[in-house]
Amino acid sequence: MTERQRVFFALWPDAAVAAALYGAARRIHAQTGGRLMRRDGLHLTLAFLGEQPAGRVEALRRLAASMTGEAFELLLSHAGAWQRGRIVWSGPGAAPPALAALAEGLAGALRAQGFEVERRPFAAHVTLVRNALAPPPPEVEPPVRWLVGEFALVRSHVGTDGARYEVIGRWPLPAPDGDAAG
Repeated sequence: MTERQRVFFALWPDAAVAAALYGAARRIHAQTGGRLMRRDGLHLTLAFLGEQPAGRVEALRRLAASMTGEAFELLLSHAGAWQRGRIVWSGPGAAPPALAALAEGLAGALRAQGFEVERRPFAAHVTLVRNALAPPPPEVEPPVRWLVGEFALVRSHVGTDGARYEVIGRWPLPAPDGDAAG
């Protein structure tokens, strides 16, 4: 039996950004109720791939290593809700062009390699609260500033207490002038 792994590509925050996101999540959770996401699980999904055979995970690593992109700043300033208000998220007012290019490039490369990827348009967001009981405020105060200098391949372990995540690969996004991003 082939081992299968539940995987996705994501932007994974460093400790400072994770702390800022968690602070925003706690403030919003105080207004919405529901289930606050864990600090160590906050991320921005670029492409969800679901269950994959272990051998295909190695193909994902090779694909990621071939991607081009550049570092960018992401300002998470807006809040909203999906699924009739039950999933509360934070996102940018507009996705930076480098983020949109990375997500679209990944989706195209994944499809070319035979991976199934969602067809709906990419919507940059970080889930903050699930099962919300009230709507969120429209803005995140203060906004969370994230200097994105890499993307990651993440394995998800789903249990009775929700998902736990493990970063299994990271790839740098060089600054537009060729220097590393912060």
